[in-house]
Amino acid sequence: MTGDEDDDRTVFQPGEGDGDRTVFEPVGGMVSQRSAHIQPGDVLNHMFVVRRFLARGGMGEVFEGANLATDERVAIKVMLPALAADPNVITLFKREAQTLTRLHHEAVVQYRVLAMEPELGVLYIVTEYIDGTSLSDVLPTLHPDPAALGGLLRRLASGLAAAHRLGAIHRDVAPDNVLLGGGELRRAKLIDFGIAKDLDPGTATIVGDGFAGKLGYVAPEQLGDFDRALGPWTDVYSLGLLILAVARGADLGLGGTLVDAVDKRRAGLDLSAVPVPLRGVVERMVRPDPAQRLRDMDAVLAALDAAEVPGAAPAGLPRRWLWAAGAVLVAFVVAIALLLSGRGGDDRPQGDTPRMTRGDPVQEARSAIDTALPSVGCTWLSITDVAAAGGGVDVALTGVAGDPAQAQREIAETLRDRGIAARKMDFADVAVITPAGCAALDAYRQIRATGPNRLSVPQRRFEMRAQAGNSAYAGRQAASAIVGIDIADPSLDFALLGIEPSGRIEMLIADRRAFADVLRASRNEVPIKDFGNDRYRLQIDLDHAGWSGLLLVTGKGPFEPAILAPPLGSRGSDWRDRIATLAGERGWRTEMIWFESVAAR
Repeated sequence: MTGDEDDDRTVFQPGEGDGDRTVFEPVGGMVSQRSAHIQPGDVLNHMFVVRRFLARGGMGEVFEGANLATDERVAIKVMLPALAADPNVITLFKREAQTLTRLHHEAVVQYRVLAMEPELGVLYIVTEYIDGTSLSDVLPTLHPDPAALGGLLRRLASGLAAAHRLGAIHRDVAPDNVLLGGGELRRAKLIDFGIAKDLDPGTATIVGDGFAGKLGYVAPEQLGDFDRALGPWTDVYSLGLLILAVARGADLGLGGTLVDAVDKRRAGLDLSAVPVPLRGVVERMVRPDPAQRLRDMDAVLAALDAAEVPGAAPAGLPRRWLWAAGAVLVAFVVAIALLLSGRGGDDRPQGDTPRMTRGDPVQEARSAIDTALPSVGCTWLSITDVAAAGGGVDVALTGVAGDPAQAQREIAETLRDRGIAARKMDFADVAVITPAGCAALDAYRQIRATGPNRLSVPQRRFEMRAQAGNSAYAGRQAASAIVGIDIADPSLDFALLGIEPSGRIEMLIADRRAFADVLRASRNEVPIKDFGNDRYRLQIDLDHAGWSGLLLVTGKGPFEPAILAPPLGSRGSDWRDRIATLAGERGWRTEMIWFESVAAR
């Protein structure tokens, strides 16, 4: 499960406490002070049903629940009644969620939503529910080899880098704030960002300006040294200690009193348990003086690359992995009938984004938006245009979003942070996707491709017309969407899937061999034009009005439908982790396009 609690508080197995952590008490062994407003069986905002009480932390209580629309198990964090009357605490609680619901990464617990239940009058946060074991509980049993230890460091460093880019540092990176999904080190997830601090020096910590974190794993600057200057380097130090603890198979014993903790850090650390060449990276992470330490997680990842640590290579995946409202129900009926000439338009910004020129607001805006898009939850968005206008920029995007208004706010905020005014934000070509589709978007987006386009459409809308006799919908009204597939690498396998705004996913082409079979069958019915160099154009006929999506997955097969297109209700955190794991092993990348079929005028 996940319990994203505040202060010294997050451990997921009931047990005995110690000086460096607070263990949740077993439910049966405590006097319940649970809020009278929340009970098992309650339904919050007609979306989440409360199943059972799990644990209590410094600011709230955690319940197991379920999303009524998708059947996904979730964790529900509710503010304690004693704190709910304090407007300052409520503000801090909201700030936590506003940052973390934007954070999407396979190594970080996924925050779903912050909401107020109007009838019960409670504020709550919904996160993914994770079955797993706290890293602190299994330290003596792990004994990882250098490859596994390097992989753990890369995974957690990548997750923290994603958080830092959103302006938050964790400040409590410790073994009991890492959960091992299924007990596996390669599925480690960071939890409990409840004391995260905004990197803006003018803002306060989520729990105030005082000390936050556990004495055993905090950086020297958190204990008063080096002018108390906190930043990404603070998490670098704590992550280095965590890796050292895993290498030793035991807690480091750096806690005790505040004076003891300071003296132990000044005395230096024995790194002999860390395998070479990983030892050199860890040594640069745990230098007491922040000025001499690796300054951020990107520097840690670069050091891993330079050291060629076994098992710490990114396995073909981009290092920056980052993971509603409304419903548009459509039926996606696809018939592949014809290959046509012409080259499709660009539906994805990363591959052809021009190099940013200092002082050019258009290119700076493109760069800022490209950076922000992977962290905008429940979206698949692409830039269609950025133009200078009135001292700022006008921006147009296409794709889908669970909450387009929220996506606009996040993109506009990113531009403001770069000193760029978003004069106009055009979302006319952005369709609304249901909550059931959000899990799919967040899973596929974490392995979104960069580089040259392989999937494209020449336009966003296709008019429905009476179809000719050789069409799949002969004599009926249907739109014929033209889609370009430009693999340009015959050694690369691929699959093509259809996706609806309702969240339904369907495997259309299972692999390259199946695609070749479709080509041969099509030649018997209509003329086929093959451009060579593994470039194709296909026609997709749709007998309905509304938005439709196509997902291209490239890499090494097989592309199992049960993995890539599971039914609704089977798309929880375990599924996203499975997608990420297989993507790493098989070099999978995803591209997606969205287009609309419209009735003839």
